Amino acid sequence: TPASAERPQERPTRPAVTTQLLDQIYEELEAIEAIFCRENEFSLHSKDISSVEFAVTTSPIASPDLKITVVFNLSANSYPNEPPSVSVQCSSLTRVECDSVKTFLKNIAESCCGAPMILNLLTALQENEDIRGTPRNTPTLENDTSKGPITCVLHLDHMQNKTRYLKTIKSWCEELDLFGRIIFCVHWIFIILQGNEENMKIYLQRNRTQCVDVDSSGKPCKERLLSVLYQGCHHKKFMDFEVCQVENIAELRSWMANCSSLDLFEDVIVPVISKR
Repeated sequence: TPASAERPQERPTRPAVTTQLLDQIYEELEAIEAIFCRENEFSLHSKDISSVEFAVTTSPIASPDLKITVVFNLSANSYPNEPPSVSVQCSSLTRVECDSVKTFLKNIAESCCGAPMILNLLTALQENEDIRGTPRNTPTLENDTSKGPITCVLHLDHMQNKTRYLKTIKSWCEELDLFGRIIFCVHWIFIILQGNEENMKIYLQRNRTQCVDVDSSGKPCKERLLSVLYQGCHHKKFMDFEVCQVENIAELRSWMANCSSLDLFEDVIVPVISKR
């Protein structure tokens, strides 16, 4: 028997490039799970040595009662150099409308090839105002952004380095000509911003993609738990950006009433604070 026949057969190993891409996919998966951490928002379907499949349920800002589930399949053999496999499910939309959302996401994905893109796709879906099939019982707040400056209400989960985070937010608002308030109430942090729609998009992109805080070990980190609660027109126009500290929910309600923003409190803030 030839000596070569006596050698045990070597197991095939994954190419280093595939391993590196898979590690990047796992890192992106952890970030998405951290951002979409509320009940029923994130679901992991499968995870193996070559691909990951998961689902995220979210809503367009203009139609918060419209729950759309997007199933992603990321393959280390192609992603992110090619768009991921995507399917769309929503009981409030027709099959044609779901296919339209799928096409919309694929078009966005094609412009993002070469870099992690899932957060970009989900953000685009949240900001899409052309999705049909909107339920009749949507909030009564005005969402037409064609009449001038828009208002955006954000929720931050926490701040490890408050001084650094506030300095960054204030500098961005000054640069982008955005006004409003960051509100600290017990363990909740809300940001109300008003300004040009395009500058608002730039702010949101920065807040999600640039290092603004530090992690538990003190290393700079990106914001993974920023939620856009509302975006649309609102009559109150702030003239500067300041920090607002209130002691309890009743004081927060009173403050927002004085700012002619009681509707934002009832329709946007209350659903968040009622979950704790």
